[in-house]
Amino acid sequence: IWAESDIVINEIMYNSIGTDVEFVELYNASATDYNLQNWYILDDNDDHTPCLLNWTLKPGEYLVVAADVTQFKGRYPAVTNVNPNAFDPGGAGWSLANGGDAVRLFDKNKALHDIVVYAEGGDWPVAADGDGPSLELLYPSLDNSLPSSWDPSLVNGGTPGAMNSVYTENEKPFCKDGQRSPALPTSTENVVISIFASDKEGMAKVELFVNLGSGYTAQPMNDNGTNGDAVAGDTLYSTIIPAQISGRLVKYYMAATDDMGQKTVWPTNAPADYHAYTVDYKPPMLRITELLAVNNTVNADAFGDYDDWFEIHNADSRSVNLAGMYVSNSLDNSKSHELPSITLAPGEYKIFWADNESDQGNLHVDFKLASDGEEVAIFETVDHGNVLIHGWKFGVMSGDISMGFMPETGTAPEYLKSPTPGASNSSSQLYSPVCINEFQSTSNFGGTDDWIEIYNRGTAPFDLSGCFLSDKRGKNTKWQFPQGKVLQPGEYLVIYEDALGFGFASEGSDVIMLSAADSTIGLDFYDFSDQQPDISEGRYPDGANTWQFFVEPTRGASNSGSAVADYPAAPQKFELQQNFPNPFNPMTTISFSLPARQKVMLSIYNTLGQKVVTLVDDVLAAGSHSFVWKANDVPSGLYFCEFISDDYAASKKMILAR
Repeated sequence: IWAESDIVINEIMYNSIGTDVEFVELYNASATDYNLQNWYILDDNDDHTPCLLNWTLKPGEYLVVAADVTQFKGRYPAVTNVNPNAFDPGGAGWSLANGGDAVRLFDKNKALHDIVVYAEGGDWPVAADGDGPSLELLYPSLDNSLPSSWDPSLVNGGTPGAMNSVYTENEKPFCKDGQRSPALPTSTENVVISIFASDKEGMAKVELFVNLGSGYTAQPMNDNGTNGDAVAGDTLYSTIIPAQISGRLVKYYMAATDDMGQKTVWPTNAPADYHAYTVDYKPPMLRITELLAVNNTVNADAFGDYDDWFEIHNADSRSVNLAGMYVSNSLDNSKSHELPSITLAPGEYKIFWADNESDQGNLHVDFKLASDGEEVAIFETVDHGNVLIHGWKFGVMSGDISMGFMPETGTAPEYLKSPTPGASNSSSQLYSPVCINEFQSTSNFGGTDDWIEIYNRGTAPFDLSGCFLSDKRGKNTKWQFPQGKVLQPGEYLVIYEDALGFGFASEGSDVIMLSAADSTIGLDFYDFSDQQPDISEGRYPDGANTWQFFVEPTRGASNSGSAVADYPAAPQKFELQQNFPNPFNPMTTISFSLPARQKVMLSIYNTLGQKVVTLVDDVLAAGSHSFVWKANDVPSGLYFCEFISDDYAASKKMILAR
């Protein structure tokens, strides 16, 4: 969230030297006294107990919120502006994860006021992870959601309750969100490297540093519409790395230098950290085939703990060493936990304990799996492009019920009655006899045209009384089945949008969740992608683990007799179109095309490089997409629309004229 010149998260100590003394610092950047009574901070877990604030913060003042007040005062006896309540008193609350977490600030009405989602490495300063420094915001008005707005403190222990040691009013250039296309090039392909860079004092140069094996050499990057740059003056600088021989490792990083000589590099700790690819490399066939996020009695680790776990299967014909690959509980974080040297034989299954206790051994990772649903993924090594190998979203999880693929060649995970850690899922059984069987999210006729079909694939009647349907994880109870609704074996039930009270986003940003009457047990979950008008998506055949598109929707009837759609032809190239209208007031439509399924980030920035809003942050299917920006709460002026996908980046200028 862009810090709006009032109460901002200004400093974070999440991993100090020695005994871990964690704290979060707030700063009042406004000209008004703020009564923070009943405001609170929280990490990324809504199940944790909020840490209530009890303070009046005057303009220009700081407030420290400590994990443990007594412990904090022992380390920082001179700091007096400390909130009386702590978020981890005596270890009985919650702590900030070393591998990445969120710090959220809520006001007294429980509205989110500010959030910082930091990570271990990537674009975030790594020195703050146990080397002594804290994370400090360079200047209070910067967008504190951006890694480039933070630096490690210049003094060990940080500066709690006082001005940050890295404070500056003369901001460094921003240099962020680098991209390459293609992500995994062949020996015949040139590679376009792009970076978003800008500086309000003026940019002197943007450079790409490339290492082909004999050290880094610099080459200029352009924003003039030449040498790989698509559009002049859009803050997206580009250049080309010529095609290289097969097997060559290409390392690179970028640097932006402003007219005052201040430099920002991407990634943040370059050249120690870098991005890379290996020419003609193809990732192995690794799949995450099963996970268990609530392990009560299924299996214990070597320490006797019944922890969360996920399973990786080597479906390749060759042995695969996982050294340097990464696993994550977020499709957006490709460097969450680096795996050690573990070799998987062809066909082998290996479980990894998601217990946030990586010190317990090579099979333990430094994150947990959320019981209300999140994501799981495995990514390639840095030298092999750090691309996604396999990953998926999952829904609400309950005790000893796993989620996985059955068959393992299926296109969507299922809830499994009998977890099979370290083995094929073929011996398990589906947990739920009822399933989401087909749905439609849009039509050319408009109006309330969404619908969903529930199917009983079992052999006995199923009582749906009190069960729930939802389009959002964490909000399982949006619509409830009426009492007495029993679905017979082989029977279909269609629920329409006007009854549900909500529809399904055709761009694929929603999910579909079917949960039991207690709202905590998942019955079915589907993470759908982009949809086209008057074409439904469903299981083929009914109740199966393979999803297809149907040119002739079959709501209330069998899918097996319907023609499977050839999905509408994908666009031939990536393209970000100019918003329309432009200039605009206050709404404008932004459209783009994807020739393949991609992770997409669509954001709006002002001329200072501050993020105003994120319109899209999701995986979208191939096709044409449009999103509306309602610029009701921002001033007139020039804005940049920034588009980033796995294989393409672009930017357009937009003018808001009131």
